[in-house]
Amino acid sequence: MRAVELTVLCEGPTEQNFVSQVLGPYLRGHRVFAKGTTLTARPSVSGVVSFETMRGAIKNDLGRRRDHQYVTTMVDLYGLRGFPDQDKRAGEPAYDRVARIEKAMATGLPSHGFIPYVQVHEFEALVLVDLDQLPREFPDSNVSGTLRNLRREIGSFASEEVDDGIRTAPSKRLIRHIPDYERLKAIAGPAICGHIGIERLRAACPHFSELIEHLQGLARGIAV
Repeated sequence: MRAVELTVLCEGPTEQNFVSQVLGPYLRGHRVFAKGTTLTARPSVSGVVSFETMRGAIKNDLGRRRDHQYVTTMVDLYGLRGFPDQDKRAGEPAYDRVARIEKAMATGLPSHGFIPYVQVHEFEALVLVDLDQLPREFPDSNVSGTLRNLRREIGSFASEEVDDGIRTAPSKRLIRHIPDYERLKAIAGPAICGHIGIERLRAACPHFSELIEHLQGLARGIAV
């Protein structure tokens, strides 16, 4: 298999740390060497990224790319700003909406080297895959009762199905039950995902799994 270089344009430091600590080491086993870079003006601060900001970064990377180099994105569906075809449609499932947005992104930036990805609904959907890992990063918090309440609140929703309301998005739920998550998310979020592992994240998050399958195929030259 050939070796592939992958640039992951990240919404903020949480996603960048996830790439360096969890996704990157996993992909190296598939001959894909990933590096994350933040799109926010201040790399230490998470925040919503406009499509114009992302477009400039993508065009800059694609303009220099060679055949073994690719660019993907890691931004949240929650809080998208100015992305093509992003408006909600009544009754439309989140997966269909994301597929529509990603298709519009690819149309706006046509290149074999560009792999658009929007996380359903937030990075924290990955954290919700296994709530039992939270105490490992918050050992000083009394989280046993908190976890029961959080599980009750999420109910039967799969991780990627937890919605994007201003109070009910995955990160908002975590912060409401574990306030320290807000200031520690860039460290704790990726660490929790590392405890869970990519394969379990894939099993619980179909859209994320599709991205991983695509990225794995790059070195084999079979990515679509």
